[in-house]
Amino acid sequence: MLSGSSILSYTSPVKSLKSTNGKLSTLEIVLRLQGLFRHRLHPLGLSPLQASTLLYLDRRPQCEVPEIASALCISNLAAVETVQLIQKNGWIHKPRVNSDRKVLKLQLTEKGTVLAQKVKANIAVTDKLFALAHRRNAA
Repeated sequence: MLSGSSILSYTSPVKSLKSTNGKLSTLEIVLRLQGLFRHRLHPLGLSPLQASTLLYLDRRPQCEVPEIASALCISNLAAVETVQLIQKNGWIHKPRVNSDRKVLKLQLTEKGTVLAQKVKANIAVTDKLFALAHRRNAA
């Protein structure tokens, strides 16, 4: 859990990046959210890409690797590498669905489903932290 001082370090204004009107740009907001999310994922041993893949599989079971690549706007190679790492950790399995052994439908394991729920909980915490910081910066 983040302490109060940690929250401030992740959400305090970056003066060199602020626009002339003192408000954060969309890019600054995205970067700040990404930093908060990455910080929340670290104890789970996940990268944002791995977490995104788990969340996608949680919402769309039985999908294929190219679908994940397209949905996450990453290359097929990056999707394959991420899926392989996630499978190695026991979070997904890839049952073959046809006789030529080429089409693989991905599914979360029970361990992967539990981890996806933890990621969702961390997203909720990140949203709350960012909302608090945004209110403080707006004041």
